[in-house]
Amino acid sequence: MSSSRLGLCLAACLLNISEAIRKYIVENIAKAALLEKNGHRYPEVSVLNIFSFSDQDYNRSIIKHKKLTDNFQQA
Repeated sequence: MSSSRLGLCLAACLLNISEAIRKYIVENIAKAALLEKNGHRYPEVSVLNIFSFSDQDYNRSIIKHKKLTDNFQQA
């Protein structure tokens, strides 16, 4: 690890949404987590995984994404 990367923290977020059947909705939400309001991609943000589960009683997805940051207030 280079010295310019020292001091960075890992901020992780779990998005728990009530959708698992329509995969395109889950994927669009995951893509939106990567984008700024102006549509440009945050270079330091990435989606780690998407877990979806649905049956007649349960319809949930969890999207996990992370960001490297040196300032938690901006994360």
